[in-house]
Amino acid sequence: MIRVDRGPKPEGLEAIRKVEVKRLAALAREAPPKAKDFGNRYNITRRDLWKAQGRTCCYCERRIDRLYNDVEHFRPKTRAYRGQGRPMHGYWWLAWTWANLLFACPSCNRRHKKNKFPLARGSRILPAGHRPPGPERAILIDPSGEDDPIEHIQFVPFRQAGKKEKWIPVARGGSRRGKRTIQVLKLDRPALVTDYGDHVSDLVSHHVKAIREAIHAGDGRIVAKAWRSALRTLFYRRQAFKALSHDVLDHHFPPEVRRQWGLELERP
Repeated sequence: MIRVDRGPKPEGLEAIRKVEVKRLAALAREAPPKAKDFGNRYNITRRDLWKAQGRTCCYCERRIDRLYNDVEHFRPKTRAYRGQGRPMHGYWWLAWTWANLLFACPSCNRRHKKNKFPLARGSRILPAGHRPPGPERAILIDPSGEDDPIEHIQFVPFRQAGKKEKWIPVARGGSRRGKRTIQVLKLDRPALVTDYGDHVSDLVSHHVKAIREAIHAGDGRIVAKAWRSALRTLFYRRQAFKALSHDVLDHHFPPEVRRQWGLELERP
């Protein structure tokens, strides 16, 4: 998972938000709005989000080459499972709020995150109509929030004799939020772990080998050229699994090696 910059709000979204929030507020006075009450006018944001995220899922970073996938509500609109016996009403007033919308693959959104939105112990729930975060302390990492997901989630190699090397996401430095985000989104699910391994073996390893060979040759110009080539390819805007690529490079070429050769590894 990497940071997401949505860019400017799509034209027309604010007008839709004002109308829809007023409509839902009337319903909410009687009972919490149900899924059928929302419609799908927030889908006006789908193309903008898809492009802003480089056509990748906001959570798992898989490539999404078709536009029919999901507009994801970070704070769930209908019901929110916050844990610890808390109320389960959703954040209906944020269903058309630009800062609450992301683009996600069906596996992350529908199968795993669903309506889960755990809060830290002792955290109060955001009052209806208020802007987040307010008094809430969300445990899930918001890829468009203030925190850099890479500070909380790290990919590490896992080796078994006679088997292909795997790269597994773990909580960086024991981050509780990183651990919980991995658990909720199932970022270590087998299908994804397979994709991670394929990405490393099919693409990243080629650049790691080229950089190593350049370092072995001792020519700084060749090292810098190989490094720049890796960064251009692995952190291309539409490239999948950029957080994984970052951690693979960091693993094979730790800070002391990068300092020696004047190499910079910025977070994607």
